[in-house]
Amino acid sequence: MTERLLTAPDTASRTAPLLAVRDLRMTFGGRNGVKAVDGVTFDVRPGETLGLVGESGCGKTTTGRMIVRLLEPTGGTVTFDGRDITHLGPRAMRPLRRDIQMIFQDPSASLNPRQTVERIVSGPLGLLDRRGVIELLERVGLGAEHADRYPHEFSGGQAQRIGIARALASRPKLIVCDEPVSALDVSIQAQIVNLLADLQRELGLAYLFIAHDLSVVRHMCARVAVMYLGRVVEVGSRESVYTAPAHPYTRALLSAVPVPDPEVELTRERIVLLGDPPSPAAPPPGCSFHPRCALARDICRTEAPPLEIHGPGERRVACHFPG
Repeated sequence: MTERLLTAPDTASRTAPLLAVRDLRMTFGGRNGVKAVDGVTFDVRPGETLGLVGESGCGKTTTGRMIVRLLEPTGGTVTFDGRDITHLGPRAMRPLRRDIQMIFQDPSASLNPRQTVERIVSGPLGLLDRRGVIELLERVGLGAEHADRYPHEFSGGQAQRIGIARALASRPKLIVCDEPVSALDVSIQAQIVNLLADLQRELGLAYLFIAHDLSVVRHMCARVAVMYLGRVVEVGSRESVYTAPAHPYTRALLSAVPVPDPEVELTRERIVLLGDPPSPAAPPPGCSFHPRCALARDICRTEAPPLEIHGPGERRVACHFPG
């Protein structure tokens, strides 16, 4: 990442949340099936970027898809701009689609190969005329000559720019970014993250930034929520989570991020977790992290810790013995 990313916005206002997720749940395969998301709670304020991080399979993408109503939650609520949208049908959601958009992980798979870029960006409702499409393409670093081309004619970075342009066409208030740079080369990642930060400053967008790359999240996000086995185990400001992580899982995650200084890298402590993540189909009782936690005690094996305020500010931690 370039040094420019260090100026990514931290502009969350102390206003009511734009997005409020409360006890959100998703079980696949019926009542006794796989608990992909198990009681997730967080807020996203206007103009803010909240990072949602965790291992593959922890439920990040499922959470994002429920928020944009691509999946029907099995429990909890999603409130957007003061309105409960948890179980709205397609017709009731249609007016809100303009305000909530999504950028998908694989840009080539999320673009219709039979449509030109102009048709993709203008959307099924024809939100923009050709001039508007070209202006939007130029805003994301493409040009008028790209409007009549098809998705297969573009590189991965260009295709992701098209996906961003499509998301911006309706002038949304919130964009759910699902691993928006993980499929791209490192040099292209920096360009896309810079583009998202610039667009946020210009348009006042709010992002839910789903990722597993903690270095990208640190540069992009004002606050960070850490997920493990379908649950949020820690949420707080970027500074508090990265400089003084309170949950043992968060500490283990951060210890695995390489440090560019060789001397520091050689001397710093690495936390190696025991075993593999439990199956969401058979989660352990009590704290879901206790089978891999070196600090686990008897209470951790029997009682699930609530997500409670820990220390100054708005940090919340789901741990009986937070650091």
